[in-house]
Amino acid sequence: MRPDRRSRLPYRIRYRVGEYLLRALVAGLGCLPASARPYMAGITERVSYLLLWRYRKRMHDTLERTMGEELPTDAARRTVVRGAWRNFTHAFVETFATLYMTRDELCSRIEIKGEERLREALARKKGVIALSAHFGNFAIIGPRLVAQGYDFSAVVKLPQDRRFAALQNEYCARAEVNIIPARPRRQSVVQTIRALRRNEIVLLIPDEFKTAGVEVLFLGRRVPAPKGPITIAQRTGAAVLPVFMVRDAHNRLTLHVEPEIEFLQTDDREADLRANAHLFVQEIEKMVRRHPDQWSWMGFRKPRKGDTSHANTP
Repeated sequence: MRPDRRSRLPYRIRYRVGEYLLRALVAGLGCLPASARPYMAGITERVSYLLLWRYRKRMHDTLERTMGEELPTDAARRTVVRGAWRNFTHAFVETFATLYMTRDELCSRIEIKGEERLREALARKKGVIALSAHFGNFAIIGPRLVAQGYDFSAVVKLPQDRRFAALQNEYCARAEVNIIPARPRRQSVVQTIRALRRNEIVLLIPDEFKTAGVEVLFLGRRVPAPKGPITIAQRTGAAVLPVFMVRDAHNRLTLHVEPEIEFLQTDDREADLRANAHLFVQEIEKMVRRHPDQWSWMGFRKPRKGDTSHANTP
């Protein structure tokens, strides 16, 4: 076996195991009564919390670097990490459970607050960029808006493994959500602009601050914010509305559509990029500070030795 193929073997094995587990989960959800789904989510939460301890540690460390003043003790940070873990494992099960729900069921289970903002923005016939984050149950934003009768697409970073990517596309198609692959980037931008020109809602989730972008402050850290939402909005004239699926204390989900972000547009393009990147990052930070146990805490790159990017000054 050639060295490059040997090094890729564990990668392929992980994806095949993940693929079969996911297929089993989805099939099992179809056999279980709806009342049993929370119990399945609870089992998934406890098992994954024990096994995936490295992710827990990374979340805890990120909380310490970013919200150390608001959460000064290890116990307080562990509480947030456990809450975030619970949110995402329940969201995982909820998302695939929607494959077995009718549109009427989805509409009755999840309220939309601020829907009039969507209607007003779509009335301009230039499309809507729904700006969100890996927050609450973000994966149900699409199915819920589709159930309401909206044309909806989501820009998604698909896995490199073709079979797993095809499976993800299959499930999204069943939920009537159109997927726009985030890579290659040029093709993704073209497809996004076409969807907006068809007056669709396009979901962007730009809260992974790991690669090149416009430097802004987020949770007290200097991070590279993506330029995509800004440049696409400027090219198309699409409205940019923050949209978040929030979980309440009773495990109920509500889709919140926030007021439109008014992007600046002057003769100074670079200054506009920085100012506008700050505006959309502010919207995400506001929700994260309000509900810290509903964000993934995985959006920062791993810190390097001597990294001071968490300083509170730009």
